[in-house]
Amino acid sequence: MKVGDLVRCIWQPKVSHLESDHCIMLNLPLKGEIGIVEKERNPGTFFILFPKFGYRHPLCADALEVISESR
Repeated sequence: MKVGDLVRCIWQPKVSHLESDHCIMLNLPLKGEIGIVEKERNPGTFFILFPKFGYRHPLCADALEVISESR
């Protein structure tokens, strides 16, 4: 998986982010949505842009299915 690949999210994250040591719930249905790999956060974790929602979320490679590789 690399920057520019189109991916499908195959797992629904529950948490959007942490705020003052509290989990803020994610209210977007990301499972099944198409996204674009923007950059690698850590080895095996990527920032994914979901254009339908204008939202970026970090996800591990196991939560994603590559549907189109960039050149």
